[in-house]
Parts: sequence; C-alpha cells; structure tokens
Amino acid sequence: MKIVLFYLSFFMAIINLSAQKLNLVNIEETRSMSGTWDFCKLEVQLYGDEVRNYTYYRIGEIISAKDNKGLNLIPETPSLSEYKPVNEHTTIQLLKTARSATTLSIDGMINLYKPTEANGGIVKISGYRTKPDINLAPKGAAYSVYYFDQATLRKKSEVDYMKRQEVIDNLPEKDRSLASNINGLVNSLSYYNADDLTKTLFFVIGGEYTSILGFEFEDAKGKKISPVSTSSTGGAYTFYFEQQPDPGMKVVLNIESFKAVKSVPFSLRNIDLP
Repeated sequence: MKIVLFYLSFFMAIINLSAQKLNLVNIEETRSMSGTWDFCKLEVQLYGDEVRNYTYYRIGEIISAKDNKGLNLIPETPSLSEYKPVNEHTTIQLLKTARSATTLSIDGMINLYKPTEANGGIVKISGYRTKPDINLAPKGAAYSVYYFDQATLRKKSEVDYMKRQEVIDNLPEKDRSLASNINGLVNSLSYYNADDLTKTLFFVIGGEYTSILGFEFEDAKGKKISPVSTSSTGGAYTFYFEQQPDPGMKVVLNIESFKAVKSVPFSLRNIDLP
C-alpha cells in the first residue's frame, strides 16, 4: 500500500509540475463597501525550461477562478491578454473577491507562441507596392490583406461621399466592415500633406483576421525596418516612416497559426489576498 501511495503522490507531483507555468509577481485588490471600482489584478511571469523554446506568451483562457468562499471571479466578458515576450510580466484581471475571503485559486491555459515561416507564424509579402487594392493574403487564407497607395485612394475619393456610404450600407454584412475601413482611409487623405504621403503605407485587413497579431517590415536583406508611428482603427492600419519606404521592402505578418502556438495548462493555488 505504501508503494502504491508513493507512486500516486509522485504522479500527482509530475502533473503539478507540468501544469505550473506561471509565477505570481504581485497582486492588487480593492474591496470597498460600494464596490463600484473594485477589482482584483494579478501580475504573473512565465517560467520553466520549456519557456526557452518560445518567443511570446499570453493567457489564453481562464477556466476557473474562485476565492476560498467559493465566489466566481471570472468577468462576464473577460478581456484577452496580448502576447508578451516570454521574459516580461503579464496580468490577469478578475472580479473582486468576497470581503471575508483570504485566498484565491486559478486554473487556465497559456498560449506559447514561436512564429516562423515554416510553422505559418510568419508570412512575408513582397511586391505589394505594385498591387494596390488586391488581396495579398496567401491562397486559401481565412483573412485578407490589402495595400493602398495614395493614387488608388484618391481615385476612390472622387466618388461622392454619400454615394460611397450608400454602396457600403447595401453590402452584405461580411463585406461591410472591410469596405468601411477602406472608406476610412479614403476620408483620412485630407489630413496628410504631400511629403507625409510619400512616407506612409496604408493597409486594410478583412475576413477572419483575428489570427493576424501584427505587422512588421524588413528590407531585401531581412533587416527589420520600424515605422516612426503606427495607428489603427478597426482593420485599417497606417504606418509612417522616417524616410520614403524602399519599393523592395517586405511586409511581415505575425500569424497565430495552429502550428506556431502550443497551449498548456496552468494552476495558481491558494494565493494569499492583500
């Protein structure tokens, strides 16, 4: 019997070790009488040998979060955390705990992300400067990516605003968002002077684009080129560079592809409340 219990204990220890991927760094909480602005926020950091095999991580899902009084702490509409470098902290935002609670416990999933071209996490697009208003996404992709130069946008702006809006309103719902974002870029042209436009790149994404985590740029030799500023509204992106972008510059998409992401469970048990 002792041998059986030993193996059972050893097995449970292995399960706990394989699941535990987060270390609590800090916890902030307010529990007032009114409760209007009360919250519970945990700052956590990834750890473990497996971490070195990945570049970014995020909290993918909170499966269970309860205090020691049994109160459910998961928000009705939980906010998704953004990917962070594996050496940085991230946060878990929860509802406030019971006033008499002293500890809380959380179970969830972590998404570990290492994008490469081989696993589909990186998609490089070249020659886009000669293909305005054409879907640049790989064949069969659920998302779409469009580049727009100023000439194409100006041509669209020649159509009366009300007529453009009428066309958008009559489109099927699945196409309306993409068209609205393009129209937003058309309307924004008046905010740029001629010199700024030569240093600005415009893109719009559509379809099921939640897998697109971000845009990067590199030259023909693979050297990263960072824009001076970036702005986005919905699926419309504007990138402003210090100098006029070279025609050979590539767009690098970071994609949350199935092969680039590994989901692992985590557990934080009996965390002392402030």
